[in-house]
Amino acid sequence: MRRTTVLATAVAVVSLAGLVGCDDDTAPAASATTTAATASASPEASPSASAAPTAGSTATTPAPAPAATVPAATGAGGVIDPEQALALAGRTPYAATQEFRSEGGPLTAVTKARVNLNGAVRSGRLTETMSAGGEDLLGDGGAGPTVVVTEDGTAYIRSGGGWRTSPLGDRIADYHGYAKALLALGPGARKGMEDCAGTPCFHLSGTVDLEQMRTLEAEQYKILKGKNVTSFQLDQWIDGQGRTVRYDRRTDLKGVPLRTHGTFKDFGPVEKVAPPA
Repeated sequence: MRRTTVLATAVAVVSLAGLVGCDDDTAPAASATTTAATASASPEASPSASAAPTAGSTATTPAPAPAATVPAATGAGGVIDPEQALALAGRTPYAATQEFRSEGGPLTAVTKARVNLNGAVRSGRLTETMSAGGEDLLGDGGAGPTVVVTEDGTAYIRSGGGWRTSPLGDRIADYHGYAKALLALGPGARKGMEDCAGTPCFHLSGTVDLEQMRTLEAEQYKILKGKNVTSFQLDQWIDGQGRTVRYDRRTDLKGVPLRTHGTFKDFGPVEKVAPPA
């Protein structure tokens, strides 16, 4: 299948991964700091860690450095104070291994990355694959990174046998901003403590008004707005240091359920990201 056809299909179902290294930069960008409107019920799936990275992704993901010692915002009985935790995270940039899956209609997009979050610039190396019915639509099977965002915010996209810069904005979401938006909902968004594959987490849940995405995730906003989407559901789990451990975003596009969900792990100090060779 031609990459232009793949891209058109991806936009049609609004794959929320949106970081596919195609030959057209109209693909949705996966970055967002967003605010929310009303509280919502949590998804039925229980928190769990995703599978370990495949050989294709581990080849491009550096081993995490030892985590810096950061105090946790945990009160009596081990209960996390989400407001204090997020305030702490906002002052503490860090690196993490991201494993996300986006599903919409016939498409499944998988993102495996090592990213730097909560700094002045979000950077990292991302490997994406896209499939339909088990068929690899991009033809590379996840062999190496498809997107590299350097420390100065420049995004490089692998195109054919080489690399080129992207004219789009941020390519890595602001998950800290998502969590702060959910917290701003008030008590109804605070679902309480849960276990995320052995990590104590605080669960936040709410409905995000699409209009709040306008200045925070411009490319994604334009696509969703064009499809008459007005809001989406968001569930997020943070640890005692305010770092996102699990993320689950859902919406509906003309009867087609769309979902982006996954985990962060292997936290450590910020890592250097150089331009691709």
